[in-house]
This record gives sequence, C-alpha cells and structure tokens, in this order.
Amino acid sequence: MGSSASGVLEKFGGIVRENQPLAPFTWLRIGGPTRFLIEPNDFQQLIEVVIACAAHSIPMRLLGGGSNLLIRESGFDGATLALSSPAFGEISRNGNTITCGGGAKLSHLIEFSVGAGLEGLEHLIGIPGTVGGALRGNAGTDDDDIGHLVASAKLLTKDGRVTEESGPDLAFSHRVSSLDELVILEATFRLEPGDVRALTKREQTFWIVKRSKQPSFPERSAIAFVDPDGYKASDLLQQAGFSGAIEGAVRLSSTYPNYLIASDGATSTQLLTLAERVREGVSDRSGVQLQLHLQIW
Repeated sequence: MGSSASGVLEKFGGIVRENQPLAPFTWLRIGGPTRFLIEPNDFQQLIEVVIACAAHSIPMRLLGGGSNLLIRESGFDGATLALSSPAFGEISRNGNTITCGGGAKLSHLIEFSVGAGLEGLEHLIGIPGTVGGALRGNAGTDDDDIGHLVASAKLLTKDGRVTEESGPDLAFSHRVSSLDELVILEATFRLEPGDVRALTKREQTFWIVKRSKQPSFPERSAIAFVDPDGYKASDLLQQAGFSGAIEGAVRLSSTYPNYLIASDGATSTQLLTLAERVREGVSDRSGVQLQLHLQIW
C-alpha cells in the first residue's frame, strides 16, 4: 500500500494514526502493527471513513474488545477501525426493548437491562467484549445465547451502506451468526419485564457461578477453543492429555486446559502451532474437530 493511501485519509485528521501497534488492544498482547488505526467520533464520520477506504481499495477490519483476537507479527496492512467513542456505546429503552450500540461493552448492556427491570440478558454476565462481538459470535452460556433475544440489527457494509435486518433475516446457531458485515452499528433486544431486585440477585448468582469456573490468570490469557455442541472443550483437552501443553512461550493451563496463557516472547506462530497440535490430538482421540475460539488477523 503506497503513500496515496495516507493522502486519502489525511482529511480525517486526528482520528487517523499510522503504523500503530495492535498487541496492546488484545488480551494476549501478541502481534504487529496496523497501517492505519482509525477512531471515528460518531456514526457519520465512521461511514465517511469506510466509504473513503472502500473507494481506494484500503482493506478494513473492526477492532472489538480484543478478548478473542490473535494478531500475527506481520500485523495488518490496512485500516483498523476502533469504536472507542461513547457515540458507539449508547443504550436506550423503549418499553420492553433495548437498543444498544455495537461498541458498548456487553457488561454495560446487562447492567442497563437489569436496572431497567428487563429480563433475558443477565445469564451472559462475565462474558467479555463488546455487544457487536457478542452478536457476531452468538455469545452464550449453558442457559442460552444472545441471538434469540435480537429483534433487529443495523449494519454497515464494507462499501459504506447502512442496512437493517430483522425477523427471518437474522440467523443464529451455536457460536455463529449471519451478522457478518463490516460493523454491527446497533441492535435491538426484545426482553421480558421483571423485578429489579430479583433480577439483580439472579445476575449476582450467575456472576458467582461464572467466576467459580474461571481461572484467575495474568492479563495475557484467552479461551482456546469453542465448546463443540454437546461437549466441553476443556474435557476433551483433559482426556486427550493436553492439560499444560506448551509451545515456546505459550501454554494451555494445567488446571483450566481451555485457557491459553502467553508469556514474554510469545508469538502467533507458537500459539497456532500449539493449537494445531492440540486439534489433531483431540480429533485422533475423540473424533471431535475443535474450532479455535480466536479470530486471527
């Protein structure tokens, strides 16, 4: 990508930074830089940036909460969009529905819904990341997933068009959704009325249970594999003898084997080598094909 790309984005001034490291934006702290890091101030500016990048064939990716993102050391030779402005995290209520910006933290949406006396999202407490990321991967627990609560979603395509999908246009299955456009701008959730105090206690109970099943790791950790339908990835890893497996400066926890831990000197190559070795081993033993939980750039 030549200097002409920089010229295209010059008019956006201070919201564009060149050659910015992406590792600090991820939980694993692994990876190289992005050619452009763009942090729009509002929806209109975001749309204008996307249109400009599309018109000049500048590749674009969206940076979420970074909890399930692995970036290669080569980085990303394109524009990374970060929805850090409060404009992308606004939450509002209309009767029994809540509309929420895709850039909002999932935890903020849950707190808002519980405080509003609206039931349905509280079991998702403890899942990290943004609402947009949760929708894209149909985040869920043993109790249910987020997708069944979505009434509609407003999306931004790679060429800068805003579209809205609802009802039969939406498709959610186990950790997968049809929401695959560039940006999930906002979503509307259809919830049930409930008692605020009862919902608060319910949320606290879910949180306690969730914490009891999660390790207290250093910051540089992430979930390794998606739980296959009908299985727990941690059980499959334990049974195949991969608890504590190591590759360079990356390892699986010996106590919570579905958690990756990165130490100083960890690289994306080490992590992917370990993941492939584990996937093959689990497949050979159980016949189950594990899917990496991480998005790879």
